[in-house]
Amino acid sequence: MQSDEDGLSGLSLSDAQRRGRIDEFITLEEARGVGPIDRAEFDAGTSKLIKAPQSEGQTSHSASGGNSSGKKTRRGSGQGASD
Repeated sequence: MQSDEDGLSGLSLSDAQRRGRIDEFITLEEARGVGPIDRAEFDAGTSKLIKAPQSEGQTSHSASGGNSSGKKTRRGSGQGASD
């Protein structure tokens, strides 16, 4: 493994990207035995974690389509209803 003198020992992906040393990072990781990622497996895994952004102005508590908040309200004549 490389020594700290060349700045590659323990080089993280974010550090490599920030320093413009992605090729060196890849070489180091390949030397450690890390191979290429399976694209379908990666996409399946990340799709479980990454969700599409919400529409502008919509929060997780905003009403969805049809202006329904999901709460049921009592309507009509019945006990407690006023006409």
